[in-house]
Amino acid sequence: MKRLFYILSCIVLLCACEQENSHESQSTDYEVCRVAVVLPMEGGLEEHWHNTLELCAKNLLQASQGLEKGVKIELEWYDELRDDLPQVAARLAERDDVTAVIGGLYSGDAKVLADAFALSNKPLFTPATTEQLVRAYASGGNLWAMTETDVTQCEVLLSKAIQYGAKSVALIADEESLYGQTFTDWFAFQAQELGLEPKGVWSSAGDIKANTHEALASGADYIICAPSEVDVVGRIVQAYNSFQGAERPKLLFSDIAYGTDVLTSLGTLSEGLEGVCFGSDPESGFDVAYEVYFGTQPTTGEAQIYDACMLIGYASVLMQTTGTDFRKAMRQLVDGRETSTDSWMTEDMHRTMQALIEGKHPDLRGASGNLNFDPKVYTNVTATVYANYLIYQQKYVVLDYNTTDGSNRADATLAGWNWKASQMQELGTWDDVTYGPLHERWALLVATSDDWQNYRHQADVLNIYQMLRRCGYDDDHIVLVVEDDLAQNEKNLEPGVIRTRIEGENVYRDAVVDYRTSQLATADLQKILTGESSERLPRVLHADSDDNVFFFWSGHGSPGRLEWLDTPNGFNAADAEAMLSAMEEKQTFRKLLWMVETCFSGGVGCVVDNHPRMLCITAANANETSKADIFDMKMNVWMSNRFTSSLQDCVTENSEMPLSDLYYRLFHNTVGSHVCIFGAKSFGNLHQQTLSEWFAEKP
Repeated sequence: MKRLFYILSCIVLLCACEQENSHESQSTDYEVCRVAVVLPMEGGLEEHWHNTLELCAKNLLQASQGLEKGVKIELEWYDELRDDLPQVAARLAERDDVTAVIGGLYSGDAKVLADAFALSNKPLFTPATTEQLVRAYASGGNLWAMTETDVTQCEVLLSKAIQYGAKSVALIADEESLYGQTFTDWFAFQAQELGLEPKGVWSSAGDIKANTHEALASGADYIICAPSEVDVVGRIVQAYNSFQGAERPKLLFSDIAYGTDVLTSLGTLSEGLEGVCFGSDPESGFDVAYEVYFGTQPTTGEAQIYDACMLIGYASVLMQTTGTDFRKAMRQLVDGRETSTDSWMTEDMHRTMQALIEGKHPDLRGASGNLNFDPKVYTNVTATVYANYLIYQQKYVVLDYNTTDGSNRADATLAGWNWKASQMQELGTWDDVTYGPLHERWALLVATSDDWQNYRHQADVLNIYQMLRRCGYDDDHIVLVVEDDLAQNEKNLEPGVIRTRIEGENVYRDAVVDYRTSQLATADLQKILTGESSERLPRVLHADSDDNVFFFWSGHGSPGRLEWLDTPNGFNAADAEAMLSAMEEKQTFRKLLWMVETCFSGGVGCVVDNHPRMLCITAANANETSKADIFDMKMNVWMSNRFTSSLQDCVTENSEMPLSDLYYRLFHNTVGSHVCIFGAKSFGNLHQQTLSEWFAEKP
């Protein structure tokens, strides 16, 4: 009864939003706050955005009456899909009269806005949910993410499949888009952590019918569908309906299949679609009140967009009261933990604004629920309500609601990114391997990508190079392979400088590059590791059976292979088998430690299990992507990978660390993928062998 009374109260207050306010008459000092709105206007969405934001502006204006300070929101509108977005973003970034921007419903568009605003201190409030967008820009203080990322949505979808009794799952996603990339990156990792068998990932960007049929034939109980465009939802459904298999897995769609534009575009084809979507907190009464007042259901993100406008209004009042700037005002707002002033309606807003003027710090709630933000960087919501929806008779029916309480994440920072693996390999104490004295140490360091956007791969390899030089390796004992197109790149704001951490060391300093990646083929790696020099390959390792070899590989990977620039087949398990067999045959190592930082690296590194005296540690298993780490907003690049930066920390802290502890540390510190170790049983006791055999300073 209490909840019903609350919802009915919401409706009454909504319908009265334009009536005269009953607050005591007082001269209010109004601040005009201009907000630019950049959202898609097609498929009936324009009406929704106007409904929501004009309602919020009216409520803020009414709530200001009778207060010492108040706010008038002025809205200006842009079409996210039809306007020249880079041009709009550039103009808004320079305009001092625009207090904040709300927009970027789609992740790729939100990134265009975030790129433009990163260095201009222009606040952007977005409902976009891609993980990389939030990780890259939230710490800068200008991007305010109003939902948890799709890391969380992927978790909720998988949890829903478990609730329905699934034992195995597959994924259909657009890996070429920022939106689909989060699902592709996290699906297999989370599935394994939740006890589900991942059957594979299929693209919604290629032959959708063929890919959907393959996914349907994979044996999965449920298929998670996360295409990046509404029309692709319909094409997946058409492919599903045409499948001739005896049993079809059930489909669960992401939030892309929720919204007015979906019903308009798909028509009857949408009937029966089920999935999850972020939305309002049912306790707020927003959805019920909205439908009564406007005669239609709210669409995706309306609750979050309402709350964004409300926060901008509150920040304006706080700026007037304290004289602070917008960023500080926002941080003070979301850090409030005093008595709650309830939710999103006029009376709630009035009480909140009064508390702010009085110097209090209320605990904020909105249409989307508690507005609790990351306690470290402040700028992203740490809890989102997800509705489990079903389309029935051309209307969305909410089956239940899901939150992320009790998830496997380590904490809530950066909107769910800090999932940490728990399913660790067990290491025994095998003692039946003996080694003679160590003589020399050699290293092959390879970065297999090029171009500015892949900065982190070459940077990480150069970082390892500097670590080895500090450990006493001479250059004639290191073969360094990088494309070497970063230091003097036109996008490099510090010519001649490459870093893996903000304000960190220049890892390019005095680096001696032996080969550009484009000068070599994958078959050349075997020749370098086995000492087969030639006129074309003058620099090789001259290691023998008394020498330790360290082999570090950083780049891209795909299922079943490690990528080598644009080479079609890359470097696969058969190539690795041939390379390691040749090293064994020619006895060019005493111990080999091979570390691979790529996506899906376990699918190739696993061949080391067939060879004694070799150990391979990979950043991910055969089904997962590995994750970038540390974003430089000024240069718009990821600077490193978590696996490599964790390795550096281990070497720096304790070069005498046992190899078993190295694996444990890398496993726990590498977020979002399962670090794997291969060859342990035939390598000897990892609890007694240490990093010092490769990384201690030479006496």
